[in-house]
Amino acid sequence: MQNSQPNDIHPLQQSSHGMGTLMIRFVGLLTVAVVLMTLIWSV
Repeated sequence: MQNSQPNDIHPLQQSSHGMGTLMIRFVGLLTVAVVLMTLIWSV
């Protein structure tokens, strides 16, 4: 029964790492989209 406690720690670390990676990708894609729209609008 005590084995369930260490298992609860790992998913929290993985989810926080996954969320950080997701945010970095989202910000990166958003930046690329803004740059492309600016280039298209300036032409």
